[in-house]
Amino acid sequence: YHAIDGAFAPYPHAIHYSLKANSTLALVRLLRSIGSRADVNSGGELAVALRAGFDPKDVVFTGVGKTRDELDDAITKGVGTINAESAGELDRIIAASSRLGRRARVALRVNPDIDAKSHPNISTGLRANKFGVAISEARRIYAERRGAQGLQFVGVHVHIGSQITTAEPLRRAAEALVSLALDLTE
Repeated sequence: YHAIDGAFAPYPHAIHYSLKANSTLALVRLLRSIGSRADVNSGGELAVALRAGFDPKDVVFTGVGKTRDELDDAITKGVGTINAESAGELDRIIAASSRLGRRARVALRVNPDIDAKSHPNISTGLRANKFGVAISEARRIYAERRGAQGLQFVGVHVHIGSQITTAEPLRRAAEALVSLALDLTE
């Protein structure tokens, strides 16, 4: 953790530990104590993060297939960001926020159609993988929902795969995301 944190020291950043990797309470508490934030993929992982002492605003709720109850819980507790996987999930978040009288902070997951050159069974950044929305559709999706009551866009999200062995796919994904983010702020 300290090596990664130190490498990014010249830049504003936050490191979010993914509880999907290991949600043992002692480990999660240790990571929180040294400055980590949390990335959760389920209501159960959110409960562990909160039990470990994370402030809800330091939690990112990501992952596919979030249930209505999980979205309601995340919105009610005020998680820092919900990473929405699709336009449909954005609409469910808008509906939940309205029903609960709360505001949800959201980042839309985009698919930049970039091959991470990892194992085909864990690749998520290609159009054929069907994770996130096509980057070409993201501008329209944001524009159509930008003024939605109860929704606050706070970023864009990308995950092109795991076990990536070269920096090139990460560089290309970062360039695509920065370009999209700049377009969305205009």
